[in-house]
Amino acid sequence: MSARIEYIAFVDQQKTPGVAKKVINTVKSAENLGHDVSSKLFAPSFASVFGFIKAVFTTQCDVLFIRFSSLLFPFLFFPLLFARLKGVKIVVDVPTPRKSVLVELKTSETNVFVRIVKQSISILSSSWVLWPASVVVQYAQDSSWYLWGVQRRTVIIGNGINIPDSLAVANSRWDKATPLNLIAVAQLAQWHGYDRLIHAIHQFKQSSEKYDIKLTIVGEGDAYASLQSLVSELNLQDNVTFTGFLSGADLDAHFYNAHIGIASLGLYRIGLHEASVLKTREYVARGLSVIGAADDPDFAHDSQVRLMVSNSDSIEDIVVLLKDLPNSMLLAPQELRDYAEKNLTMESKLKVILAHVDIK
Repeated sequence: MSARIEYIAFVDQQKTPGVAKKVINTVKSAENLGHDVSSKLFAPSFASVFGFIKAVFTTQCDVLFIRFSSLLFPFLFFPLLFARLKGVKIVVDVPTPRKSVLVELKTSETNVFVRIVKQSISILSSSWVLWPASVVVQYAQDSSWYLWGVQRRTVIIGNGINIPDSLAVANSRWDKATPLNLIAVAQLAQWHGYDRLIHAIHQFKQSSEKYDIKLTIVGEGDAYASLQSLVSELNLQDNVTFTGFLSGADLDAHFYNAHIGIASLGLYRIGLHEASVLKTREYVARGLSVIGAADDPDFAHDSQVRLMVSNSDSIEDIVVLLKDLPNSMLLAPQELRDYAEKNLTMESKLKVILAHVDIK
């Protein structure tokens, strides 16, 4: 059954290209499933709020996807209710548990007044802003405060990605006689926990292990300067390289020579013990094993694809993992790509979501 689907999101395509990419990939995946799909991306501004509200009021689609925004959703309650009364099925995509956003604001928002306003809006809006939704999509469990009245309509699912045929697979398996190449790609923040890995590499170098480790950190962000300072302090300039923001062929070249991708290692810092990290899926699609922390709905604890470390400040378990890698059998790049195509595509996730609004 073909449906008319529209995706509306409040997103800064320059500052958060990953968010824009997810919306675009969702649209492409829905088209691949045979649906008629359109999207509207609004740059965050006061004027855009009115455009967003108008888009909700005037939509003629069968299924409306909306990316959740704490500041915007109190203004969308009645427009969304109006859309529901017209027969539109509404899917609200909540990318991060709202309880975690409250914790993240403590470090990400330095202006105390603005932080208090944002936290107050989130707490006061509780779950009622989601009541018009047909389905609420979450990627980890939220608190009962934000789920009251919508828990039965909430679906917890792993993130999905698009895997174009043109996406190159990593060059080869790691040969223990050569350096182990790690890559970490992110808009660098404290909750990525890359400082844990840097400390672990420093401690690893003090051991009797014979192989060398090279870590490439791609991206910029609030944690960029502190990570650079830490590398200098620990004298790891020969082991850790910062590239800044990369895209296209430049980024592909670094992925091509990597062996393991580094997902978020500090999710506990924003109160998360479960998360569906998008970057994990992108690494696997490129043929890389992954090191990550916290539970993930798409990977078992003993997965050979995603190598799990503790979701805490511990350095020791990362050091142990690095020491054990020569005795481990990392999956071949093509095996990892095959796993991603079978289990992690956006199409497979969309089928589950659309089934909840009776679209097959």
